[in-house]
Amino acid sequence: MKNKLKNIMNNMETKDYKVVRVNKIEFELENGDVYPHVFELDDDVSVEEFQKLLDLSKDNIINHMKKN
Repeated sequence: MKNKLKNIMNNMETKDYKVVRVNKIEFELENGDVYPHVFELDDDVSVEEFQKLLDLSKDNIINHMKKN
């Protein structure tokens, strides 16, 4: 289990997720993957703003995983 967690963490740390499109209900990455938001966004968010949020979320998840 510990090795699996390390592999997941390493994959997350080395992979970049580039946002190319975002709207109130979903966002799209450079590779064509489209993901729905967990909740509807209240305001229009630019791609740049959403990219910052996604990067911060990724960093937070990695930090939580490192603590375990």
